[in-house]
Amino acid sequence: MRRPLCVLASLAAACAAKPNFVWIMLDDLGWGEIGLYPAGSAHGRIATPNMDAFGEGAMRFSDAYAGYTVCAPSRTTLMTGRHSGEFVKYGLLGTEIPLGQKVTTIGGVLQQAGYRTAIVGKTAPLTAPVDQGFDQFPLGQIDQAACHDMYPSTVDSQTAPGGKIDPISLPLNNATVVPSRKACMAHPEAFNYTTDMFYATGEQTLDALAKAGDPFFLYWAFTVPHAGGWFEAEEKGNPVPTDMQYAHKKWPDVEKDHAASVSYVDKHIGAFRAQLKALGIEENTVVFIASDNGAHNEGGHDHTFFNSTGGLKGFKRSLYEGGVRSPSMVSWPGTVKPGWSNFQWTFWDVLPTLAELAEADPATLPSNLDGLSFVEQLKTGSQAPREYTFHTWGAAKGTHGYGVRQGDWKGVVKNCRGPKHTPSSKDVLELYNLAADPFETNDIASKHSQVVKHLKDVVLSKNLTCQCYQC
Repeated sequence: MRRPLCVLASLAAACAAKPNFVWIMLDDLGWGEIGLYPAGSAHGRIATPNMDAFGEGAMRFSDAYAGYTVCAPSRTTLMTGRHSGEFVKYGLLGTEIPLGQKVTTIGGVLQQAGYRTAIVGKTAPLTAPVDQGFDQFPLGQIDQAACHDMYPSTVDSQTAPGGKIDPISLPLNNATVVPSRKACMAHPEAFNYTTDMFYATGEQTLDALAKAGDPFFLYWAFTVPHAGGWFEAEEKGNPVPTDMQYAHKKWPDVEKDHAASVSYVDKHIGAFRAQLKALGIEENTVVFIASDNGAHNEGGHDHTFFNSTGGLKGFKRSLYEGGVRSPSMVSWPGTVKPGWSNFQWTFWDVLPTLAELAEADPATLPSNLDGLSFVEQLKTGSQAPREYTFHTWGAAKGTHGYGVRQGDWKGVVKNCRGPKHTPSSKDVLELYNLAADPFETNDIASKHSQVVKHLKDVVLSKNLTCQCYQC
């Protein structure tokens, strides 16, 4: 449970000085889909004026990484501070964290530092958030597959510890007219759209947290622009109540819907920014906007239609940059200097970063974390580079590989040759120099054998696995 540090008058000043944290997670947003990030297509850019305005006042990271190539494993790295090469070692499933498994999460660390914690929206990998580091879970979706249904019959809530998840019935979606693309667009007010519900609940939660007095952490996870369905979890398109300014475009319906789903959530981000300012907490709140993996190519959507990866090779479910790079931005007015940064950080760095900013007792953090705090980068704009980044995935069914980056060198192994899905010196490693070849078009392994050997040695020295999750 959260320590009531700020109840004591002697500690009130210290608590007041601690920053609040808001993490806005977008689902399958491509690196090139926010207007400030370099991309271009024959169909123009998706309009994201509010995220663009946010980014103009934020540190915009060109080389930040999600935790994995797909959803739940990526979010597991964020929640635990460990990358997927360490999941086996620490008993992490990658797809979920069961109630009975004793895992210290980012929420739990912040609770111990005196923070109120809340989670709204998609909770994966958490299965019982109020038992797993969050004081509040007012509304969202536990089952990540159910999240694909943007017009569901029920959503989830947890009001007390103990693992019991309470369903919240959505009567509008259970009415006579079954949700469908045609029906939901003709009468959007007659249906419950999850993006709207997640925003409204997050808005109420933010208001209550801000007025409570303690520092807080709000994890706000939307489920767009992930592909989805209407009243079913099957991914049949990109559900959205209106196609907005794209309605009259001569594009396939799914592409109009995809663009609209991005612009629609962008509208909510604009409202959030206005609320933060109205509450008077803008300068004491660190806000992150990020995507859980690369651009998707699902539900009929073609990731090349809007050049959603910004030209990066690969997309969701790929070890190449387009599968794992996140358009991550961090705002903290008066402390974080706006502008571009090529500093490399990953989702598993977030736990120690927020812990440092929250002045958490180091004893409350899990031991031997992979994550490294990047507070110095945020506060000064400069920090020594990390030793390496590491992601696992399988290039084909039954395979287990990895991607590793050190500086500008990027290695990709499509299938590990060691026992029990572990790296081996005999692995075939593709090599790219991202400074000279940002789109990974030219494998130069044959010309740089010593670099290939060095990257393999780095990986082998860490006792990692190449295990593929959610494959």
